[in-house]
Amino acid sequence: MCPIYVVYGKDRRRTIDMLGEIVEKVLGGADPQMALNMYDGTQANIAEVLVDLRTLPFLSERRVVVVKDADAFVSEYRDELEKYLEKPSATGILVMTVESFPANTRLAKKARQVGQVFEYKPVNRRELAGYLINYAARQHRLQLDNGTAAILVELAGDDTGLLSSEIDKIAAYMGQAAEGKRITQDLIQKLVGNNRQYNVFNVIDAMTRAETAAAMKHLDTMMTQDREAEYSAVGAFAWHFRRLYRGRVMLEQGLRDQAITKELRVWPQPEQFMKQVRKMNIRQAASALRELMEIDLASKTGTGTVRAGLEKFIIRNTRSS
Repeated sequence: MCPIYVVYGKDRRRTIDMLGEIVEKVLGGADPQMALNMYDGTQANIAEVLVDLRTLPFLSERRVVVVKDADAFVSEYRDELEKYLEKPSATGILVMTVESFPANTRLAKKARQVGQVFEYKPVNRRELAGYLINYAARQHRLQLDNGTAAILVELAGDDTGLLSSEIDKIAAYMGQAAEGKRITQDLIQKLVGNNRQYNVFNVIDAMTRAETAAAMKHLDTMMTQDREAEYSAVGAFAWHFRRLYRGRVMLEQGLRDQAITKELRVWPQPEQFMKQVRKMNIRQAASALRELMEIDLASKTGTGTVRAGLEKFIIRNTRSS
């Protein structure tokens, strides 16, 4: 065992998962109530943390001290942490999660010298299927093939936290329904519907049918039920409109529908997607993307909100058949 473990990166879900694995491994079956101390890094005090690390464990071989979201903690107590790692406790294990941990700092170098440091960057979209296959097998002993994993990404987006939660939900359902040990495409279509990408698809579908009220209702559902929508909705809309733009370009180049949906990896509702492509020309798709950029800029500079911007966007861009 090492005296310190640091888990860092912008992929919060994988950071949390790794934290759990480290704590479980280090505790080695000991009672967490007796051998584990947890601190919020925004409020943690170095003196208390060091006392816990140096206090002999009771009914266990070691004491684990976790400081979550420790960026502010590290910044404030960097010198004290460096000094502690010169002579760490023989029985105390410090585990920290941070978003940033520059390798060129003395603390980072020392942590790598005496302990272990794990970095988790956001998973590249092309690697998400593999990540989900491994996650399903590791966490739930479920089988998931590449094609089915790609459909899940298509429906749920590229956030590993959301994707992992969808796998967890499917696993819980399979356990209750006893449907076997393979996650099927039909099961994903059945269970993974109420999510950001799916709601955006429905908004755009209603827009191309000139159903403004229905588009507004789908937008309201997304903004109300998805706590992250205020920060991610514009990106989700832009992702769909970029695909519509590419689909329209390929259509005008003479490609068949099946070739277009295969190239763009449109797994759910490919026929409906192509209807959207046919109802939106290149100029309209490009204009929509520019308008979404303006909504994003307005929200970041405080001159507008995402919800108000998207509502106006829907009204301006609803197409008649």
